[in-house]
Amino acid sequence: MSDAEQWGRPEPEQTLEGLLALVGERFVELCAAPLGVGAAVGRVVVLDPLEQREAPGDLLVAVGVDPNSEEAVAVVRRSGNAGAAGVVLRPAGTAIRTEALREAAAEAGTAVLFRGWWTDWPTVIGMLHAGLSVAKEPAVAGVPLGDLDELARAVALQVRGSVTIEDLDSNVLAHSPTGRGTDEVRVRTILGGRPPQGRRHDMEKAGFFRQLWKSTDVLYRETDGETPERLIVLVRAGDVPLGSIWVAADGEPLDVPAATRALRAAARVAAAHLLHDRARRDGRDQQLVEAARALLDGRSSAALLAERTGLPLAEPCAVLSVRAGTGDRGTAGGGAAVRTRLSQLVYRYCTVRDHAPVVVPSERGVLVLLGGLDADPDKAQARVVRLSRSLAQPLAEEVKLPVRIGIGEVRERLDLAADSRRTAELALSGLLFGHAPLDCARVGDVADAVALAHYLDALRGERPPVTTPVDRLVEKGDTALLDTLRAYLDHAREKARAADALGVPRTTFAHRLDQTVVKASGIDLDDPDARLLAQLQLRLLRRSTEDGA
Repeated sequence: MSDAEQWGRPEPEQTLEGLLALVGERFVELCAAPLGVGAAVGRVVVLDPLEQREAPGDLLVAVGVDPNSEEAVAVVRRSGNAGAAGVVLRPAGTAIRTEALREAAAEAGTAVLFRGWWTDWPTVIGMLHAGLSVAKEPAVAGVPLGDLDELARAVALQVRGSVTIEDLDSNVLAHSPTGRGTDEVRVRTILGGRPPQGRRHDMEKAGFFRQLWKSTDVLYRETDGETPERLIVLVRAGDVPLGSIWVAADGEPLDVPAATRALRAAARVAAAHLLHDRARRDGRDQQLVEAARALLDGRSSAALLAERTGLPLAEPCAVLSVRAGTGDRGTAGGGAAVRTRLSQLVYRYCTVRDHAPVVVPSERGVLVLLGGLDADPDKAQARVVRLSRSLAQPLAEEVKLPVRIGIGEVRERLDLAADSRRTAELALSGLLFGHAPLDCARVGDVADAVALAHYLDALRGERPPVTTPVDRLVEKGDTALLDTLRAYLDHAREKARAADALGVPRTTFAHRLDQTVVKASGIDLDDPDARLLAQLQLRLLRRSTEDGA
C-alpha cells in the first residue's frame, strides 16, 4: 500500500473552500463567491500593476490597492475576465464599498476576499502559500481537520509507539495516551507542556535542533540511558515549518523501518492539521493581544480582557516594558524578529516564575501585563521588581542583545493598567537615555534621566537665534570632534576617563580637544552655561540621529 493510500491522501490540488478552511477567517475572510467556493486555486499571485498576467486559477493578492477605490473594482473585473479564482483586498471598512465589490464580483464571476483586520500582508501571503502546499482533504482515519489529539492517536497506531506533536518552540500541542512503558522524559514533557529544561539545553548544545530545522526526512535518536530510541520529523507546509512529531518506544522497541515510513507519510498529512491549528491559535491570540493593547492604550475597559484571560478585575496589576537593543528611541534591535522572539521568551520565563502574563508587542519591544497581584501594594511591587530582575539577564543571553526593563507602578485594579504602562514606559525611557548601569528600574530610580529626556523632547525642532559652538562643529562635518566634546562633558571634564571611553590615546584626545575642538567651535569650557548648552545640543543631535530625523 502506498503512503497516499495508507493515509487517504487526495490529489494535491487545492480549492478555495479547502484553502479557507486551512488558513482560517482570522487571516482571510470571504466577502463574495458568486460561483461558489469549489473553484481550484493553482497559485497565489501578488498584484503588480506593471505586469498584469493573471491566469485561470490564480488567487490575486492586491497589496497596495485601496478597497474603497474604483481601482479595486477594476481589479476584480479584470481578474474575473482572466478566470482568476479570486482577489484578496484589505478590509473595505464600509458597507457601501463592500456591496460595490460584491456587485463587481457577481459581474466578473470571481471571488472577493478580505485580509483579516488583525494581521498583515506578509503573514497572509505566507499562510496562503502554505495552504496551497498541503492536501485539500487530509483524511487520517476520520480525524477532523485541526484535531491534533486525534491525529496524535492515529499516528501512534501507525508507528506503534508513543507520539507527541510540538510547535516550533517545543511546546506540546498534543500527545497520544501514555502506556506502561512510557519513559520519564516523555512523562515530564507532557506534564510540563515542553521538554525538561536540561534535556532541551543538551539537545541545543549538541546542535540537534539546527539539524531538525534543516532536515527533509525522519531523524533517528538512539537509546540514551533510560531514555528509549526516538524518531522525529519536522512538519512543513511548503517552505513554512509548522512543528514536529516525536515518536518514542513504549514498552517495546520500535520497528524503525516501518515506523519511519509511517511517520514520513504522517508528516505530509499533518501539515494541514498543524496549519489549521496554527491559524486558529494565531487568530485567538491576536484577538487577546488586541484586547490587551486597547486596555493599555486607554481605549477600552478591562472587562473584555478579563473575560478572555481570567485576570481578576478588582485585584492589583502592573505592566513591564521590555526592550532588546541599545539607544533610547526606535524599535527593538533586530526589528520584528527580535520582538517575536522576545515575546515568546518573556511569556515562557514569566510562567516558569508563577506569573500568568499577557504579552503585547510594542514599538520599543514588548509590554507585559501582570494581573492578580498581592493585595498589599508593597508586597505586590516587590514581587514585580524581583520578577524583572530575574528576567533581564536570561533574556539578554537568549536574544544576544542588551535587555532593559521599565517596571510600572502597581495599580489597584485592572482597569488602571494604562497608568501602570505609562510609568513603565517612562522608566524604560530613563534607562535607555541615561547612564545608570541598570538593566531594570522603576521610574523613581531614573527620574533625572526621565526629566532630561522630557526637556529635550520639548526642545526638539527649536533652533536658537544664534550660531553656537556645537553648530560650528556640525558644520565641520567631522563626527570625531563632536564625539570628543561629548565624551569630555559626559565624564565630568576628566580628559583621561573621556579618552579611555572613546578608546583613543590620552595625548591624542587632549590635543584634539584643546587644539581642534576649542579653536573650531569657540567654546569656553570654563563657562558652566556654555557647557550646559553644549550638552543639551549634543543630546538633541544624538536623539535626532536615533530617530532617523
